[in-house]
Amino acid sequence: MDVLVEADRLRKTFGHIIAVDEISLRVGKGEVLGFLGPNGAGKSTTMKMLTGFLEPDSGSARICGINVSERGKEAKAKIGYLPEGAPAYGDMTAGAFLSFIAEVRGYRAAERDGKVAAAVARTGLDSVVGQQIETLSKGFKRRVGLAQAILHDPPVLIMDEPTDGLDPNQKHHVRSLIADMARDKAIIVST
Repeated sequence: MDVLVEADRLRKTFGHIIAVDEISLRVGKGEVLGFLGPNGAGKSTTMKMLTGFLEPDSGSARICGINVSERGKEAKAKIGYLPEGAPAYGDMTAGAFLSFIAEVRGYRAAERDGKVAAAVARTGLDSVVGQQIETLSKGFKRRVGLAQAILHDPPVLIMDEPTDGLDPNQKHHVRSLIADMARDKAIIVST
């Protein structure tokens, strides 16, 4: 098994509050790790440390063998990240936002358009691709966030509550998508 995500004794405090207390984990290619727990249990904090968006007080995180603290940009290129309340530019259309994300990731012209089309198709955004993000329902906004996370077909997906705000049919679609992608990725999902 190829280990794609590793955490070794990650710890994070905020003042006197211990948010994460020396968590260690390994997720291999083809595995989906479900992070379950109540609000305030440290799930989002752990995900932010794994993705390099939050520096741990101690311990280390590696993505595809790359130390996130030492080579953050290289590690982040291997991650598709869907944070809770994923930010997007509300005045952009879903399609323009995804094109922007593709360009930021270095794709140009036909390759960019192909990546966007594939992400739109996989996440079921065809009917709203021309709409401004601020006019979309919470469920479609969540799917735009998911589309940006999978756009570059990363080997690691880290998703914080990916089905939040989705109706039952949309939840089923996202779960099926996760199961389909799990064959060749390491996926961490919180709920």
